[in-house]
Amino acid sequence: MRKTFFSQFLRKVRRFYLAYFHGNYVEKSVASERKGECRRCGLCCELLFKCPFLGRDSQQLPYCRIYGDLRPGSCRNYPFDRIDSEVETCGFKFT
Repeated sequence: MRKTFFSQFLRKVRRFYLAYFHGNYVEKSVASERKGECRRCGLCCELLFKCPFLGRDSQQLPYCRIYGDLRPGSCRNYPFDRIDSEVETCGFKFT
């Protein structure tokens, strides 16, 4: 998959659209197909642009400043399917 600005933009729009208008698809995909765990690399928070809520702790590890109920659905469930997965080193994989 090529990582051009335009392709990242399209996947970001797709991610937003599905997270807010097709939540059932996202929930089903995460529950049934996604395996693994977050490696806390923060790369998903820097796709296309750096998230304003991305912080760094004293060990320079990334964290979300609004983690929990305030965190947007597109972030909370990243990646939610094979197409959505842009970060090659991500700990989440799909069956």
